[in-house]
Amino acid sequence: MVGDARASTYVVYVPLDSSIYDELGTLNDLGYLRTYLPEIKPISRVEAARLTLEAESYFERAARPDPLARSQLAALRLQLHEEIGWIEHNAEDDQPTMVQPTQRVEAGYVFSSGPRRQWQTGGNYGIEAQEATPLLPDNDNLPTAQGSNEVLRVEGWGGLGGFVTAYGEGAVAGPFTRSIPGVSRVRPLGSAVVVSLGNVALSFGQEEMAWGVGYFGQLSQSANSQPFPALRLQNIHPSYLPWFLRYLGPVRYQVFFGQLDGDRYFAHPWIDGEILSLKPLPDFEFGLIHTLDFGGRYNTDYSTAGFFARAIAGQGSADNPNGGSNANSRGDVYLRFHFPRFRDMVLYQEILGEDNLAYEIPGIGAVLPFLAVSYQGGFYLPRLTADGKTDLRFEYAILEPNYSVHSTSLYWTYENLLMGDWMGPDASVVDIQLGRWINLRRKLSLTAFYTERAPQWGANTWYPTQTYGSPLSKEHSGGAALDFLQLPSRLGTSGAVIGEVRARAALEYVNSMNFAPGADTLRALVSLTVAFSPGWEPWSW
Repeated sequence: MVGDARASTYVVYVPLDSSIYDELGTLNDLGYLRTYLPEIKPISRVEAARLTLEAESYFERAARPDPLARSQLAALRLQLHEEIGWIEHNAEDDQPTMVQPTQRVEAGYVFSSGPRRQWQTGGNYGIEAQEATPLLPDNDNLPTAQGSNEVLRVEGWGGLGGFVTAYGEGAVAGPFTRSIPGVSRVRPLGSAVVVSLGNVALSFGQEEMAWGVGYFGQLSQSANSQPFPALRLQNIHPSYLPWFLRYLGPVRYQVFFGQLDGDRYFAHPWIDGEILSLKPLPDFEFGLIHTLDFGGRYNTDYSTAGFFARAIAGQGSADNPNGGSNANSRGDVYLRFHFPRFRDMVLYQEILGEDNLAYEIPGIGAVLPFLAVSYQGGFYLPRLTADGKTDLRFEYAILEPNYSVHSTSLYWTYENLLMGDWMGPDASVVDIQLGRWINLRRKLSLTAFYTERAPQWGANTWYPTQTYGSPLSKEHSGGAALDFLQLPSRLGTSGAVIGEVRARAALEYVNSMNFAPGADTLRALVSLTVAFSPGWEPWSW
């Protein structure tokens, strides 16, 4: 089922806020998928369709088919009926030119109250960033202000010649009654042109990614900031390594090369990254991630060969006798275990190391990993109760003071938003979530969370640590969020339109907000999102 494709197809990537990932994740955690590697997102619609058929085959052979799995499969069938039809009729690689002008329309309302977190060391050092919408991380940095906000997102795609695809998602967000100074309401999200050659897809555009095992946030790459311009290469369906390496099981990878914003001292630095995820056993996965941030204004003291060494091989060290050309690198490893006998319990752990110790240990520090080591892990119990309708999740993150931080502005942000975990450097987060399915199509999830954040970003002497005045205080917060999800279903008597609903209400009390003593505050969020998928077929010729 995961052999290399020999022809080409249309590749449309599923937006990271789509419920398709929730449905595939549920099926995977219940044990109905063998070749899904959820640590790499996005995936294409045709890959999601293949996974749906894989889950259906295991469901049909199960001794006691799970009713919850049946509802997830029905929702996926509705959303991916076109691509599922391609595979079922052996026509995935033989499609005419077609256009789907409106794949999905999403309308939302967001009420936000309370100040936003900031990371500001000042000058050309450390890190400069701010929070987007409080209590709503990983939202592609859609612009919102305090009070009421409205959001409209529309996605569509077109395919030419059976192997060239153009897809795009545009958004209009913010308070309709007033503008946000210096912020545009309209922006593209996840828009690119893709060329597929066999089982390999090469895309260029505004790329979004979520890498790693985290559920409440990702250490490496997340949707906390908006997509950035990049060239990206990945396999469409999982494949196998050659010779004896085939025993490492199904493999997925993504590789990208892009450029970040100019609002920093080293303006428009280059960024590249690679992720490799493998599943050598049905209940064990592991993966490796590497990313590099280099170059930019005043930071191009390398030769042409040095540029390609960084862009292709990920070598960030200087290639000149004066030691110029600074760079910031990350290395990441993750593990995921599944225990079917213990009610399908899942354990996961990720470790991220960043930069080296060149300044701290002169002479040999440049070859020692790592200056900063951060951790994320947890467990998930999809069958907390015997009926399989209640689940429990625990997750933690410990973010080192130098996480996402680097001298002379090579920090991990885009458009002033953190690109990884939404809590940023020198922070700790604990989340506990209890979920309950209602009628197998609606789910309520209650999450309690606690966070700590210290002001000493970067324990190194060249990082300024006090920009808000003295003394500074550690920030603490605690809160809760209630989330509602309704799986996609047909609407109206004709059943041509598919609709789904998401809602969230959250409350958080913060002590010493942004490290200011006595700055205690209450933050709140209410959001409602309704998405529709029109029932018309793509125009083809």
